[in-house]
Amino acid sequence: MYQPRKNKISIKKIAKFLKTSYTGKDFDITSLSSLNNVKNNSLLFYSELANYQFKIKDNVNYDLKKLEKFKNIALITTDEIKNKINIPIISSENPRLDFQRVAMKFFTEDEFSPGIHKTAVVEKSSTIGKDVYIGPHCYIGNNVKIGDKTKILANVCIYGKTQIGSNSVILSNTTIGSEGFSFYFDADEFFHFPHLGSVLIGDNVWIGSNCTVEKSQIDQTIIEDHVKIDDIVHIGHNSIVKKAAQITAGSVISGRAKIGKGCWIAPNSVIDAGCEIGDGCIVGTASLVMSNFPKNSVIVGSPARLLKKTKF
Repeated sequence: MYQPRKNKISIKKIAKFLKTSYTGKDFDITSLSSLNNVKNNSLLFYSELANYQFKIKDNVNYDLKKLEKFKNIALITTDEIKNKINIPIISSENPRLDFQRVAMKFFTEDEFSPGIHKTAVVEKSSTIGKDVYIGPHCYIGNNVKIGDKTKILANVCIYGKTQIGSNSVILSNTTIGSEGFSFYFDADEFFHFPHLGSVLIGDNVWIGSNCTVEKSQIDQTIIEDHVKIDDIVHIGHNSIVKKAAQITAGSVISGRAKIGKGCWIAPNSVIDAGCEIGDGCIVGTASLVMSNFPKNSVIVGSPARLLKKTKF
């Protein structure tokens, strides 16, 4: 998706870009570093929070004084931290986010240029927007619509009446618009319920590798704007994932389930068929959700229960 870009930018210009202040001397930053692998002339960040939306603290306990032995490094961090260490500091209320903004602006470039790879199969009745990238061995089926500047990486298959918005990313080996798992037993055989609906995926959506998104039986399977889905996630038929929800690796969203705005679904969780989770909920790792939960719930366990209400 992205690759490093060589650049040289002063601390002063970085602070100006972030619309903030800095303390200490000004010099040129030429790379980015992590706290575990610090390089001279680099930019780092330190945050006591792992998740700003839900105010979840990071468990990492790092001795910031170690940074003073390096030459020409700068740290993006909060004002509470800057008096604890004698190196140049760029002030930030959200260091993790501001570090990402600097990385994207000054030290990152796209790995893939717009275009359709020669091995991809794109059916004639599909609609492809401007500046779209479609990678090797992809299949884009009939009546599929893909919005501007969306990236479809290698080996992705998109079927049915699937519509994907602009600036979205679909990582390798994912299948979208496939038939759902709906079989009914009668006498001595199974009958498959035909899935005749569609998939609607919004703008700025991220869907990881090896995911499946099933089309609906009649209506739509919906993934709204800014939803982020990690690798190896299953989205069942007729499900609705609302704006800016995040679903992490190995999770299963069963058919007809509804995930509210801004929810966080931790790894290996299962949301059972038809269950609804309200806006702003946190679902803990490996939880099995078998009933509905109201907004701002912290949900844990198997079967899942309400641990507490969030305070945000």
